[in-house]
Amino acid sequence: MILLEGLSNGIASVWVLARIVIPLMVVLEIARANRWLERINRWVHPPFRMLGLSEEGAFPVLVAVIFGLLFGSGLIIANYREGRLSCVEVQTMGGFMAICHALFEDTLIFAVLGIPLWLLVVPRTVVAILVSLVIYRVAVKCFLVPAVE
Repeated sequence: MILLEGLSNGIASVWVLARIVIPLMVVLEIARANRWLERINRWVHPPFRMLGLSEEGAFPVLVAVIFGLLFGSGLIIANYREGRLSCVEVQTMGGFMAICHALFEDTLIFAVLGIPLWLLVVPRTVVAILVSLVIYRVAVKCFLVPAVE
């Protein structure tokens, strides 16, 4: 009985995720095929350049900030496997995403409780940038990795 209930709950959870992830991946593949991602990357890349991220690294971080760790991590893994991201970029993105993931979602949840939005967004973003800078600088200096220009 417990096994059947666990299996049922597991299938239900996978179904919920599949309903979100599959359409998102289809949209991302369409956007990639039509070169929309390249345009978005050029637009969002400049602020992330100081963190050592290439154009390919900026978009997954943006996705993670908006949609959460699941989607951002999926894009990072796919881009890393395709050779579009370096190991240092992945580490830097991980530091940023650990602090600043689901920024919009979390902010909306707490805004309903009456907490000022700036108090939620600004400190997380500043700390995420500082942590990412430290990770990037340490990785470049300690591992003698060339900086991203």
